[in-house]
Amino acid sequence: MHIAIVRTEFIKSRGGAERYAVNLARHWLAQGHRISVVCAKHDAQDAQGMEVHTVSRPKVLGPFKHRWFAARAGQCARETGAEAVLCLARGYPGDVLRLGDGLHRSWLGARYPDLGQRKRALLNPRHRELMKLEQQVFLPGRFQLYVANSEMIRRAVVHMYGVDPARVIVVPNGVDGDRYGLAQRAGRTAFRAAQGVAPEVPLVLFSGMDFRRKGLEQAVRGFVALARLRPDARFVCVGPGDTRDAQALIAGAGLTRQAAWVEQADAMGAWYGAADVFLLPSMHDPSANAVTECLACGTPVITSSENGARQHVRNGVNGYVLHDRNDADEMAARALALVEGPVQADAVAHAAGLISAAENAQRVLAVLQAAVRMRAEQARVTTGTNPARDWDFSQPDQLHAAASWLGDMHRRGYRGLQATVTGARFTAAPGEAATDAFKEMRPLATLCVKQVGRIASVRALKAYLWALARPITVRDALGRLG
Repeated sequence: MHIAIVRTEFIKSRGGAERYAVNLARHWLAQGHRISVVCAKHDAQDAQGMEVHTVSRPKVLGPFKHRWFAARAGQCARETGAEAVLCLARGYPGDVLRLGDGLHRSWLGARYPDLGQRKRALLNPRHRELMKLEQQVFLPGRFQLYVANSEMIRRAVVHMYGVDPARVIVVPNGVDGDRYGLAQRAGRTAFRAAQGVAPEVPLVLFSGMDFRRKGLEQAVRGFVALARLRPDARFVCVGPGDTRDAQALIAGAGLTRQAAWVEQADAMGAWYGAADVFLLPSMHDPSANAVTECLACGTPVITSSENGARQHVRNGVNGYVLHDRNDADEMAARALALVEGPVQADAVAHAAGLISAAENAQRVLAVLQAAVRMRAEQARVTTGTNPARDWDFSQPDQLHAAASWLGDMHRRGYRGLQATVTGARFTAAPGEAATDAFKEMRPLATLCVKQVGRIASVRALKAYLWALARPITVRDALGRLG
């Protein structure tokens, strides 16, 4: 199968999302699939054996560079001749969009909980443009299916953008078993000794790439509260970033000698296996890989309810989900419970319900194949015999019938209606090119407002939505994924 993958930067070392894109592409390449990569930047070694198509993302455009790349990347992916297009970044159109970066709207809500703050934030062109782009990718006709890596993101997409729930499939992040697993605990004692940590000392770990979003300050405050209960506790922060404020909090509590700051994250598996508790009180996270990786190593996790990876945490079994990520006392109490009543490592991993990276790749491929079948069915409907329809809105019930018919056509995947309006007459016939459902609704909506008034227009909209919401064949297309 020829698959085009869209990602802004196809560079494994950039971060978790980029690493996922490269690993997914390499897995499919090893299975014999042909891979085309559409990106703004790439690493030649990461893309070895793949076809690379570069799309510009000019910095000079500032906040407008995101939409510039999005539209051109989607078009470029289609022009590669690929049988399927998977977008791992905000780009359109395509067959499947994986929401690994989460929703900017959700992030704004977490970052600015006050309504006034959010309104002021939208004065920033960057936030405004990202919100516009996010709205674009959820318009009807952009994608057949969406993949969310957590149930939290799935619910947000359905609630915030009205996407059909059947079109949003949850495929959890996979764990690389070669790097993260219970085997990491074999060298636990030796690794702790090398770091100057005795076997009986509680070791609290924090790790991330974006300290502010991941909640380093909150984690430090939680550790300070824990240290009042267990003065022998140790804290380690692993990862590159600005730790000055966090170190100041530690120093202010007189715990400088009990904390360590490690920039290199090469030995994350060893750190996960050596820790007693992993803290990640994220501000907003679609599904933090660090949580699943740590659980796979048998170490319990304390994270926030704003982290989609909470779906892998069972309270009191393999960790806790915080009610309030800013409550240091709650965090300390949860950490103390895990330290003084440790759970067997294999029980921690088993309770998480994890899947492997290979299984994740296979599930995403199954969704992509289902989307291709759905698109083929749409093409069959589009090229089939669909006689022109004509309604006279001066007659009773004609508006309801027209709106219901249009909703049914869009539910079946039909695109390409050529609508004309003459007086009170609305005519819809097959057109030459497919368009968005939203655009095809405009002539009908305009005629509604002009001819029948607001109340009748609302009734017509309800008729359209009811027709659109009838059961579709997504489950049949997905087969075993159901």
